Amino acid sequence: MINRLIKWFVFKCIYPFWYFIHAGKKIDNRKILFVENHQDTLSDNFKLLYEELAHRGYELHVHYLKVAGSKWKNIIVRSLGLLADMATANCVFISESNSVFGAFKLREETKLVQLWHACGAFKKWGFSVADHSFGDDRKELLMYSGHRNYSLVPVSGEAVCWAYEEAFGLQDKGGIVKPLGVSRTDVYFDKQRKEQAEFKLSQLSLPVKSRKIILYAPTFRGDIRNAKAPDRLDLNAFYDRFHEDYVLLIKHHPFIKTPMVISKALSDTVMEIRDELTMDELLLTADICITDYSSVIFEYALMDRPIMFFAYDLEEYYDERGFFYPYEKFVPGEVAADMQELVKCIENINSYDYERLAEFRSRYMGGCDGHATERILAELF
Repeated sequence: MINRLIKWFVFKCIYPFWYFIHAGKKIDNRKILFVENHQDTLSDNFKLLYEELAHRGYELHVHYLKVAGSKWKNIIVRSLGLLADMATANCVFISESNSVFGAFKLREETKLVQLWHACGAFKKWGFSVADHSFGDDRKELLMYSGHRNYSLVPVSGEAVCWAYEEAFGLQDKGGIVKPLGVSRTDVYFDKQRKEQAEFKLSQLSLPVKSRKIILYAPTFRGDIRNAKAPDRLDLNAFYDRFHEDYVLLIKHHPFIKTPMVISKALSDTVMEIRDELTMDELLLTADICITDYSSVIFEYALMDRPIMFFAYDLEEYYDERGFFYPYEKFVPGEVAADMQELVKCIENINSYDYERLAEFRSRYMGGCDGHATERILAELF
């Protein structure tokens, strides 16, 4: 009860008052803000927009709120600094949910842009999982909705607009969610970026030689503060069957902080990637992608290469969170429930259904053609 009262006082009294007194100043039309919710460096969600706006001479500010793992006091202090700064900003870019953006009435001269950190619409979030075990209480969401002030939500394709409107509670605000594309996907159409990624891949400590690259990029399990990595991929079984033909690169979700322990016997075939390559570099260079419920499937679909799904806990995921579409019919590849089935999927890679992948890409990634950054900025400025 005490925590609830403190939260109410902060979000309903302190934050709106602080924004109100700073919003009395004149808007600085050259000031643009980027807000990172959890990371302490500028993420790929923002980089292309940041670079282009810097090139155009805008004054750019970046705020790192570090919500995950911080104490309430520190979060409040950082949030107050953000509110004072954004009260006179022309535009504010965010890529995750945060209730602080709904604690006040945004002044009309400022644009708040939700870029979101995922393409397409796969697993549910926001209002779509309200009152579920994974989601928040619906009354809490309505009381502290951080989505009510959005000016623009650019998404990867027209077919997913409805899902974002539902998740953000924007069904009654037409024209905010638009299929302009996702800025960070522009890198996948950059030939020079691909060549740089291939060079970095060749510098890895494990020998790539003539073997093909399999990327394993699953999402996390549990909640953000207690995120755990999936643990059903049998590395020894993979090595025994495929070490002559494939290298396995493992990239866990950024919320997974504990490094993997990979035995020396597997080190010439299996490697966890942490800082050696970025996710976009891995997607650009991988010959096959294995995932589960991660939105990387939308970006990797742009590569026109095989995707397969290691969904050993699918029923649990349905119960806990759910999907916007029936999983097995939606995903553009074979679904494996255990390691034995996954091995068979890799063995049968030559029979992969590329036509199904093309339909998936056209339907859900139609706005991602290498010019999304350009369209988003044209819409805003």
